[in-house]
Amino acid sequence: MYRRSFFKLFGAQIITLSGCTVGDDFVNPKKEVPDQFLGTQNEASITRAQAKWWQAYGDAKLNRLVELGLKQNLDIRRAIARIEQSRAILDGAGYPVSGATRVSEVQASAGGDNGRVNSGFVRAEASWQLDLFGKLKREKEAAFYRLEGAYADANVARITLLGELTTAYIDARFFQELIRINHRVVASREQTLDATMRAQQRAGELQPDPDGNAEIPIVTDLDVAQARTLVATARAELPETKILFFKSVSRVGTLLGQAWDRPREGLDRTAPQPVPSITGLRTGVPADLVRRRPDVLLAENRLAESVALAGVAEADLYPELRLTGNININYSGDDFLPTAGFARLGLDVPLFDLPERKSRVWFQKARSEELLAAWEETVVEAVEEVQDSLVSLKNHQEAVQFTTEAIRELNEVLKLARKGYIEGRSSFLQVLDAERALLAAENALALDRRNFAVDFVDLNVALGGSYG
Repeated sequence: MYRRSFFKLFGAQIITLSGCTVGDDFVNPKKEVPDQFLGTQNEASITRAQAKWWQAYGDAKLNRLVELGLKQNLDIRRAIARIEQSRAILDGAGYPVSGATRVSEVQASAGGDNGRVNSGFVRAEASWQLDLFGKLKREKEAAFYRLEGAYADANVARITLLGELTTAYIDARFFQELIRINHRVVASREQTLDATMRAQQRAGELQPDPDGNAEIPIVTDLDVAQARTLVATARAELPETKILFFKSVSRVGTLLGQAWDRPREGLDRTAPQPVPSITGLRTGVPADLVRRRPDVLLAENRLAESVALAGVAEADLYPELRLTGNININYSGDDFLPTAGFARLGLDVPLFDLPERKSRVWFQKARSEELLAAWEETVVEAVEEVQDSLVSLKNHQEAVQFTTEAIRELNEVLKLARKGYIEGRSSFLQVLDAERALLAAENALALDRRNFAVDFVDLNVALGGSYG
């Protein structure tokens, strides 16, 4: 009677405890952010969906490279493999049944035609764990958040590829433009050298006037030497620019998952620098970043996984109930021996290793605090990156406009200085200053265009962009 009452009481306690889940449920974290980005006015929340922002450059070659990169990039392929790993972990997480099956066979020979005897056994054993305190449930939650984090991680890889590939392409075209500028400078300085040598020759042919005075030559040997030096200096700058161009192209190949022996995909052909169209550009509001940026989502899912694992560790502080069953089938020759089996109910009560189990709980909770801070830091940095990109985009757009105007004026200055120098009305120093100023302005324009194009990349990456 007493034993029957005990099992009734124990069964009632089991039913009551089976609905209990220890640990904290994950709650989406909050972080205060500005209502709008710097320089925007009452921007509404937007959904970027599958907007292919890189097409704003109007560059078919870039579009083709992006298409290849999203298919072939090795970091993306690794991230996709991690998704499959996480999916496999989720499929097996929180499963309450475990066990094993064993088969053994023995052959014995005692001589004669019928002396061989086959014997053996088959054993099947299984255990079922009753999820008293929600350990298996928390394991399933942790695996789910791990899978969600893997998807976000793959999107981080995709948008990182988009940013790096587009920037590398922009850099390649930038260095191509510097090469073209260098060739133009060499040709211009060769013209100046030729004009200097002709002016010196004319000055040497001047005849003395009737009073016996000779005209003073307006061109000296120093002027000619300086003109030659300028030509040589311009030529000396070309190899370094070619090296930088080739490195940018090699970077494109690496991002495509290819090892190139020379520039491919037409990148060794000249093309204008890509300049994006920012007409109709919309940024949304900072709150969109929390819902959209893949690195923020990755940080959030890592935090959620850690909270669930803290629940797993906390469940380990409590007893664990496991039901185990075993069936044995033995045979010898054609005869099957009586089947044996058993069932037992085991209760695992943490006692001697309780301090170790508590330390795992403390560790996991501290880990969650760390990941919460990491999530907040990611949000703050996301807002900073968007605002920095907006400011840079606006100012580099103005720089392109002003430098373009300056180049038009400097071309006229060089033309007048060279004409005056040939006619003897200006010094060689004025020609030299005009050439240097024009070269600096042309290089500055190429750099401003490059920076403006890269700012557009940075802005779209910072906004969370699209992953193609």
